[in-house]
This record gives sequence, structure tokens and C-alpha cells, in this order.
Amino acid sequence: MKSIIAVLTIAGLTFAPGIAVADDEEDVIAAVLDYISGWNDGDAAKIVEYMLPDATAFQQGNNLAAAPFNQAALQNNMDNGTSFNLQFRDMKVQVYGDTAVFTAYEVGNIAFANGFTNQGPWRYTAVLVKRDGVWKQAHRHASPLRTGDPGQ
Repeated sequence: MKSIIAVLTIAGLTFAPGIAVADDEEDVIAAVLDYISGWNDGDAAKIVEYMLPDATAFQQGNNLAAAPFNQAALQNNMDNGTSFNLQFRDMKVQVYGDTAVFTAYEVGNIAFANGFTNQGPWRYTAVLVKRDGVWKQAHRHASPLRTGDPGQ
């Protein structure tokens, strides 16, 4: 009887939803790195693979973007010359069951087709939710990291 209880307990812990497993932290990092590679490779479809359909974002220069992510518009911008050269530094992950918080410094630059550029570093935070075995962003926030005097 004790062995049956032990087996059931182990099975329950192994297969119970919402329990973080040792690989979750690495899986979150892998998902976020694949996500950013979509930006760098000009592949909007790859970016969307790692976003929930109703994902929101705070990004530099705009308010909360609650509208659906416009994959076609982004791909059009990328196809017409907008390019991204971005990397994450000092990545940290906290996993809470099927939810994770990812923080990092985002470094690099964005070169827009009109000649305007946006240079990092930025603070980057994402809230991810594990859906069907894939970590997807539910919300992200990027803001410039100010390194000068206060108020700059």
C-alpha cells in the first residue's frame, strides 16, 4: 500500500499542471532568444510564435499597445528595410508554475527604412505563460536605460 501511495505521489508531482520543472528556466531563455532572433532575421512569423494573441506591450515612445500584434505590417516594414540588431544581456528568469518573468538588458540598435535609428540599451521585461509546451509572451516592456544625469 505504501508503495502505491509513493508511486501515485510521484506521478502526481511529475504530471501536475502548474509545477515548475528544472528545465523551465532554460526553456524560457531559449524561447526568448528564438523570439529575438525573429526580429534580427526579419521574420515576423517567428516573433508571433512566441506571443499570445492578446499580448500587450509597453515600448519606448508609445502607450500601452493592447491592439493585436500586426504581423503583416511588421513584416512589410522589415521587407522594406527596417532592420534589428538586438541581443539580451544579464538575463534573469523567475518561474511561477506556468508563468514566468524574464528580465534583461536589451542592447543593439534598430535601423528604420527612413534612416532613423534607435540605439539601446533598454531595460526589457516580459511576462510569459506556458501554452501547449511553449513559453509565450503575455506582456512585454522595453524602456531606455538612461546612463547620464537624472532627467536625461
